[in-house]
Formats: sequence, structure tokens, C-alpha cells
Amino acid sequence: MGDVGSVGLGSLGHPLLGAVVSLASGGGVLLSGRLSLATHEWLADHAVHGVMLLPGTAFVELVVRAGDQVGCGRVEELVIEAPLIVPEKGGVHLQVEVGEADASGFREVSVYSREEADGDGAAWVRHAHGVLGSAVPSSETQYDFGVWPPVGAELVDVSGEYVRAAENGLEYGPVFQGLRRAWRRDGEVFAEVGLPEGERERAGQFGLHPALFDAALHALGVSGALAGGSGSLLPFSWRGFALEAVGATSLRVRLASVGAGSDAVSVLVGDESGRGVASVESLVLRPVDADQLNAVGGAARDGLFRVEWVDAPGAVAAGGEVASRTEVVRVVSEGPDVVGEVYGRVLEVLERVRAWVADEDLAGERLVVVTRGAVDAGDGVEDMAGAAVWGLVRSAQSENPGRLVLVDTDDVEGVGGVLPGVLALGEEQVVVRSGVVRVPRLGRVRVSGEVSGGFGSGAVLVTGGTGVLGGVVSRHLVVRHGVSRLVLLSRRGAEAEGAAELRAELEGAGAEVVIAACDAADGEALAGVLSGLPEGFALSGVVHAAGVLDDGLLTSLTRERVEPVLRAKVDAAWNLHELTAGMDLSAFVLFSSATGVLGGAGQSNYAAANVFLDGLASWRRAQGCRVCRWRGVCGPRPVA
Repeated sequence: MGDVGSVGLGSLGHPLLGAVVSLASGGGVLLSGRLSLATHEWLADHAVHGVMLLPGTAFVELVVRAGDQVGCGRVEELVIEAPLIVPEKGGVHLQVEVGEADASGFREVSVYSREEADGDGAAWVRHAHGVLGSAVPSSETQYDFGVWPPVGAELVDVSGEYVRAAENGLEYGPVFQGLRRAWRRDGEVFAEVGLPEGERERAGQFGLHPALFDAALHALGVSGALAGGSGSLLPFSWRGFALEAVGATSLRVRLASVGAGSDAVSVLVGDESGRGVASVESLVLRPVDADQLNAVGGAARDGLFRVEWVDAPGAVAAGGEVASRTEVVRVVSEGPDVVGEVYGRVLEVLERVRAWVADEDLAGERLVVVTRGAVDAGDGVEDMAGAAVWGLVRSAQSENPGRLVLVDTDDVEGVGGVLPGVLALGEEQVVVRSGVVRVPRLGRVRVSGEVSGGFGSGAVLVTGGTGVLGGVVSRHLVVRHGVSRLVLLSRRGAEAEGAAELRAELEGAGAEVVIAACDAADGEALAGVLSGLPEGFALSGVVHAAGVLDDGLLTSLTRERVEPVLRAKVDAAWNLHELTAGMDLSAFVLFSSATGVLGGAGQSNYAAANVFLDGLASWRRAQGCRVCRWRGVCGPRPVA
């Protein structure tokens, strides 16, 4: 093990990592390596739904080796964010980055890859992220592996285990078929696993051979009481991994559920002499299907898009006259009541657009809706009510192609001078800035591998917290972001269906949970909840995931069908914005919908509500607030 502070580049001699360099930023290190089927043929024995993947145990091996380089051999947490596909031809470059130590001695660690075939200009993809700590100077695993097989354990037939695994899409070759025997006893599973003869000589090159460690987890399949009972389950989140001995070729294993209602298991590993080899305080597995894997290959690198506003093709002539049967509706919001303006402008435009599309005499003619500062074309959103109008009309355009045109300008009164040229473009949506006309196009977002994370050290409030989406978000916050306190709001609170089970699961994962019956759209009720939170539950993050659907074509929408949909998104978001204004939040996350950006027939009311959220996000960012739109994977943005 080299002194990383004294050399720029060193050799590691690890099967997956070949070199290490100290980072100029101070205190961190970067390890690099390369893998391929030509040099690591044993990886071909690990396929899921026909796709060769680097096993989750290999990620642990990588970060443990990286942690050893800086004296942090314990994996406090490691979350696998994306599978790493091993290509049939060519290789994959690896990087493991370890950051500098914080005040407590912990270091962040990330694993990246880039296929050789993509070239040097391609983006690195982050596959795993976690935290390393100093290894606990303990030597004995909390189990006596010297007494074997365990007293009172019932022998289980494992002869058909790999046939059953293959039926579930887990295709293990000889190197990974290491499960030899297994026993069950009162919620525990015990097993013996080993490497095949031809692979044993390679075990000494690893801390713990990934194929051997992976085989230790195959025993989960012999008991439906544990997380691995069925399906294509792969390691997702590791907590508290410690390696006590290296070079093992066979193992004795104990697996047990972590708490009632939890989908996590603890793992204790020893060798044939009874000596402790490794331990995992908590391992969570998640299902994966063939469609997910088929989408991973390209999606992680180039499947993410955003709307970009580009100059219109060709010069747009100013002057001229708008066709006599083209009507222009100007929508400008200037009042201090943001929520009131949203309702007023949306309902006003709804009525005008409904009347226009219903008038058969106007078939083939166009209605132009003009707004000011309602679109973020790189300059932020100023009019959130206008933004909601854009959502409404975008979806109405899907139902009435060629009938409606959206124009956002910085000069509402002078827009008439460019309208003839704008309409001649045939575009349904344009922005005009300083006389320059721009049109929307999809732009590819290159994934840099850098994902901002962190919800602070306080509690995170989730609206719609006991619903399906709220449950997914809450689990994600605890497992992915390490959030330890949650405040879940919903109309029925603890009485909602599934709320008790969700609480038990989150508490089993180590979180403290408050569930409150509160409609966040009711400002007074929300203020009451916030003021009555228990000690230690000061908020450091907000996730607004609540919403209401009432789909219908534009011509069927009424005030009664629009207002409840707006209320769930708009009123609640604005209440959260105002009531948390004095709090030191690390993240303010708004769950929006693609229908607001792309338009969707039958969802004009829902699109309006969601584009308001987009506008609020843009406006908050311009004010220097922390905010994230659409995805719960992002954390704080820099404050201006």
C-alpha cells in the first residue's frame, strides 16, 4: 500500500484497479483500472436477463480497496445507482474517486465507468456513491462460525437453486455457482459457499473475491421469509461493510432480516476455521427486469433531454399585418397575489380557448396567446401565472393541432410587429427576446457523472407522503440520501391505506417518522404542522410530491374540474415556499410532469398545475433559493 501523499502515480496490482494518483484538491485519491471479458473472463458468468453485469459485490471490492489507500477501510454506506454493463467486445475504463476527509474523518467515494468504444470525449457515468470510514479495530465477527452446522438448523435442498435463479433471469456460470449447502433456523439462513478449483488461485488477489461474496448472497433464495425469496433481485444499498480477512476461497455465511417489516438483511461471513471474514450491517436488494437493463446501455449516457430555445431558422421579418381572423389574447400578471393570479389567468384563457376551438366558423384559423416572462429561455421565469397558462395551452395544442400559438415576449405591446413573421414560421411555440425569435428544440444532456446530493442533517417533509409516489420518495430519501427523519403529510395521515406498513419499513431502515393528516394546500393547517413538529425535527428539506388528476379534453373542462387540480400543486407549493422561507433548507424539490413540457391530450388542467411548479422552480433559483425540479435525485444548488 503506497503513500499517496508522496507520489503522483502509483501501481496497485489489484485485478480491477491498476493505478492510483493523489488529487490536487487535497486529501483525496483517484484509482483507475480497466475491465473486459478478455482480461476478466469470470465476469461472463454473471448475467441478468442475458446482460452481463459487474456484480454488486465487485463495487464493494472496488471501494474497499480505494478506502484502504487512505486508511478508511469501512464502507459506511454504498448505493448502487446504475448497473455497469460489461460489453461483449472491448473494455470499460474504471475510476474510483475518494474525497478528502471531513471533520469526522468520513470520506465520500464514487465509482465511474466509460466504455472504450465511446472515445475519450464521452462522459463518465457514475454507478455507485457512498461514504467511507475508519475500520473498527475489531477482529471477531458477532457469530461463532466454529460451531458448524448451527445447532437446531434445518438442512435445505439447494440442488435446484441455480435452475430457479435462471428462471428468474439470474444466469450464473460456473464461477458464480458457489452455493454448496444451506440451513434454516428461526428466520436465519446459513450457507456454505466456495470458489471452483480453477478460480481459487485468483482469490488471493482480491480482498474478498466478488464471485465468492456474490455466492454468499445466493442463499437468500432458499427462504421466502428473507428479501431474496424470488425474482431478479440485485444488491442496491450496503451499510456497515467491514472486511476482516482477505483471500478466502470458501465461506460460512449467516443471513438474517434486519427488523420486522424490513426488506434489508444482515450478512456475517466466516471461514472454515471459524475466523470472521466480513460483515454487513444492512443490505437492501431491489428487483430489476429485462426492460430496465435494455434501456441502461444508452440511456445512462445519452437518453436525457431538455428543451432548448434556439434562434428561429432564417430571419423573421418584422412588420406586416396579422391575418384578420387571427385573434391575439395578451396575458399579463402583475398582482401581488400569485396564487390568485394563477387561477384567474388559467380560467380566463381556458374559457377563451374553449370558445375558439368550439366555433366551427373559426376552423383553420389561429388563436395567439401572448405572455411576458412566462418561459425560462435562459433568463428565468417572472410570471408564474403565465407559466401555468403555457401548460394549459400546450396540452390544448395536442388536441387542436394548428389552431393555437403560444408566444412569450419581453415586449407585449410591441409584439405585433413580429407576429406576422412568427406565424409564418408555422411554429406553435416561440419566445421573443429583444426582437430575436427563438423556437423550442430537444437538446441532449450529456451526463457528467456529477450528481448533486444532500438534504441536510434535519428532517425532510414529503407531501403526498403516504401515497404510492410518496412512499417511493421516502424510501429513496432514507436509503439513497441517508435521511434519518421524515415528516410525511397526506390528507388522511396515519389512517391512509398502507401508512402503517410504510412507517414500519422506514423505521426498520433506521429513520424516525412523523405522519400527519394535513392538506398542504391549506396554509393554516400546514403552518400548524410545521410549528408543532417534535424536537429534533427542524426541516432541512422539502419534497412536494402531492397531486390530483382529473383528466378530460379541453372542451369538457370546467372551473370545478380545474381548481382542485391546481390547488393540490399550486396552493401547496406556494404555501411550502412561503412557510419555509426563513428555514435553512438544503433542498426544495418539486415533482413536476413531462406533460407540462411536452403537452398531453386530455391533461390541460394537470399541465397547467405542473408548469406552475416549473415556473416556481425557475423563479426561486433566480432569487438564490435552493430548488430542484422534477427529480428527487438532486440536492442543493449554489445560492447566489
